[in-house]
Amino acid sequence: MEINRSTACRKVILITSFLATLILGFLVVTDHTYADVQSQTTCSETTSQSSSSEQTIVFKESASNSDNVDSSTDTTLNNTSDSQSNNQNATTSNQSSTSGATTPAPSENTTDTSQPTSSVNGSSTPESTSSSSESANASSSTDESQVNNPSSQDVTGTASSKDQGQTNTDSTSNDVDSTAGSSPVTDQSSSTDNTTTGGTDKDQITVTGTNSSTDPAIKQSSSNPLLNWLTNMTSAGAAALIYPFITSRQGSHLLSEFRTLLSPTRYNIDQTWSDLDQKYNPDYTKQFYTDAQNWYDNEVKKETLTVSFADGSGNASATYIAHPGSSKTIIYGQGWTTEPEWMGYISKIFYDMGYNVLMPYTRGQNSSDGEFLTFGYKDKADWINWINKIDQLNGPNSEVVLYGQSLGADDALEAGAQKNLPSSVKAVIADCGYSTIPSLLYSLYTGAANKLNGYTSKIGWNLNGSIPLVPYDQFLNNLNNVNHLFQGFNLDDASGLTAVQNSTLPTLFIATADDTFIPDSETKALYNASISKDKQLWILDGNVGGHASANNAVLAYTQHIQDFLNAVDNGQTSSTTSTNQLTVDDNQAVAV
Repeated sequence: MEINRSTACRKVILITSFLATLILGFLVVTDHTYADVQSQTTCSETTSQSSSSEQTIVFKESASNSDNVDSSTDTTLNNTSDSQSNNQNATTSNQSSTSGATTPAPSENTTDTSQPTSSVNGSSTPESTSSSSESANASSSTDESQVNNPSSQDVTGTASSKDQGQTNTDSTSNDVDSTAGSSPVTDQSSSTDNTTTGGTDKDQITVTGTNSSTDPAIKQSSSNPLLNWLTNMTSAGAAALIYPFITSRQGSHLLSEFRTLLSPTRYNIDQTWSDLDQKYNPDYTKQFYTDAQNWYDNEVKKETLTVSFADGSGNASATYIAHPGSSKTIIYGQGWTTEPEWMGYISKIFYDMGYNVLMPYTRGQNSSDGEFLTFGYKDKADWINWINKIDQLNGPNSEVVLYGQSLGADDALEAGAQKNLPSSVKAVIADCGYSTIPSLLYSLYTGAANKLNGYTSKIGWNLNGSIPLVPYDQFLNNLNNVNHLFQGFNLDDASGLTAVQNSTLPTLFIATADDTFIPDSETKALYNASISKDKQLWILDGNVGGHASANNAVLAYTQHIQDFLNAVDNGQTSSTTSTNQLTVDDNQAVAV
């Protein structure tokens, strides 16, 4: 028996050694392959940049000579043909002659992007994602003009690949940013800070687009058949390993517990103010959330409501807080692994505005049925049942606003795009939602690759934005295949971009510049793709708290949302011909 065990151990050691040697050999090949691709890409980008240098200069001159550049300029900048360059010059010339100052629509080609400033009680804070001197030098008159025209907060002029170079202008609109979001866009390709020259917009990645992409940052798999086969196998294994921790009830819960083990204070209420910039009034935040915690845990009456899943496979559960005498309700979408108590503390913001609050738990989380999270694909139909339930409770005067953070934001956006949406739904508020699942995965993938490169570069091994033996495109495709196997839908079917291209509801998009989980550029992409004529974009700069933390700046957060909802309540969204319906004036708090 001992001899057999010894023989078996030796076999295992030999096999392991052989596989390790094989993998190391392929790693060397992979390194050289990706290095060659990167070298070719650099040459290609140099040529491309040279041909478009005139356009870049035009934009910079326009920005320095006149603060009146709209996102149609950004769209024109995305085109590299000579004729499109001429269109760019004409557009810039027209803009320079426009009376009145407006803030330049920031291009996401660089990190120098800025948001408007609005004031409350005489104090002003820029809503910006940039620390550049250009942002700091923006005049107050420029900021006020931009604030009074929220649609010109558009930060990237995205356009369909088949429509690039064209400016679609609503003749009845006073908004200088009628290009972005004026019509449905299915394959946008604007230049953003996540986009390589001539490459794919990293905030609009799709599974199908990845398969046909020629961008080496996206299409990382090798043209070598043997290496391609090997990395496809290893990528399939990685996808099969990771998938349960992302989507399954038990796996995601386990991963959440592990994250809490690494960061025990992540759900401590003091996290809402401990690293908050002074301009957002952390003292006020401390007082609010201290009271909110006691209010939710000990004071307010909470009810548990249930509805059937739209497909009849189980029941969805929710916590409901009724505000006495109110027929207005916020439906608050749950983020990925977000604790119900944490949602409860934030819900006081809406309760204090006079709203009932319904907090449904997504499929596969907490007390709702289901073994897998569907990222809004199936939840959006369940939300229709929730809306009908609320309408039954509150009667014919029922009004509903869809709200969510992170995954919950996409649930809200996808629900708001349904054709059978009840008329009681008046608006959507999407806080730090993702544009597409592939884009979110790319952001996380490159983050992991860069961290890994921090170690490998010390021994002279540059990963060039890829993870060894797990090319992004093959990993994405295999993850999509696993998801389709278990849940019957593709990752492209759960898309915030698709949702905003099919919803005309007034929509407020919120993000923070310090979000490293879902970059604020994805919120900007959602804003630009939205066909709603009544949309606002609000990016909080500075230290706010990272992902899903805009509510930490609770004073500004409350006032900004209240002003948006007041505009909806006052019927300023009845016309869809003007993008100036939802106006933020000088008395509205954007930051403190």
